[in-house]
Amino acid sequence: MRGSIRGQTLHLFNESGINCIGQSKYSAKTSARMALADEGRGGTSTAIAEKTGIHSIGTRDTYLDKWQEIGRFCREEFKIRDLEKVTTDHVREFLAYKTEMGVSYSHWSGYAAAVGKLENALNNYSAKFDRGNTYSFRAAVNELRSDARAELPRFEGTRNYDNPSTLVDAIGNPIHQLVGRIQHESGLRVAGAANICTGQLKGLSKDAITGKAVGLIEYKGKGGKMGTAKVSPATYQQIEKHICEHDALKVSADCYRGSLKTSAQTTGQDYNGSHGLRWNFAQERFAELQKNGVSYEKALGEVSHELGHNRINITEHYLGFK
Repeated sequence: MRGSIRGQTLHLFNESGINCIGQSKYSAKTSARMALADEGRGGTSTAIAEKTGIHSIGTRDTYLDKWQEIGRFCREEFKIRDLEKVTTDHVREFLAYKTEMGVSYSHWSGYAAAVGKLENALNNYSAKFDRGNTYSFRAAVNELRSDARAELPRFEGTRNYDNPSTLVDAIGNPIHQLVGRIQHESGLRVAGAANICTGQLKGLSKDAITGKAVGLIEYKGKGGKMGTAKVSPATYQQIEKHICEHDALKVSADCYRGSLKTSAQTTGQDYNGSHGLRWNFAQERFAELQKNGVSYEKALGEVSHELGHNRINITEHYLGFK
């Protein structure tokens, strides 16, 4: 497909058969339910959405805006200029990016719905013009939705905790408290902080910028990218002790989030998910680097690197600069 991203989305909307403006949405849903029943499938909202088009101008405009945003993301991140070449992996990265940005869950769900309709449109377009392509973007939505629901707020604004140290200290379960301390000190995502084995422990060292003693933890981030997280020597020794006794540090993310939520209530703070501690880390680490004479640009780059962000604007969002 050629042309600008905007032109491609308009062409796709008009040529894929998804344009049902002026037609009865009720009738379309009724037909979809009957078709699903004939196929022996349940009439869930997702299944019905797969078989129905777009029936209002407002919905069209909303989806086209989001399709264009997805297209621009793929162009900037992957040099993909043709919407027909967008893959499930590209969509997964886009939705993960929105999670990192800390959008509200309702906004994330809006992007997920737009992704589903984009899948429909591209599959219809491929069949109509005999392209031979099959798209399964909803697989990425299904994969990421549970974490998005658990981590993302129901509001817009900053995600950091007012007093993260008090929050972590108030966690009743000592292992969950350790995971919270790891997140606050290192900025690790919950998947990394709650799953550590002995091979990841790389000993004590010194922070190259501040000179303070730190414990090093090697981890695999998004997309298989390797990184090294830093924690205080005391926390590092706690991790070593736990792994020595239990072979690994392995905690259920959902159970940990439950403890974090209870601690937020106990300490009178809004619950911002485990991701809130990454926001605290970003802000505290940036301030620490600048206090040690690091320029704005270098401090921003270092914090982005330590958080595992591929896009600096995500880190700026964490810092409240955007």
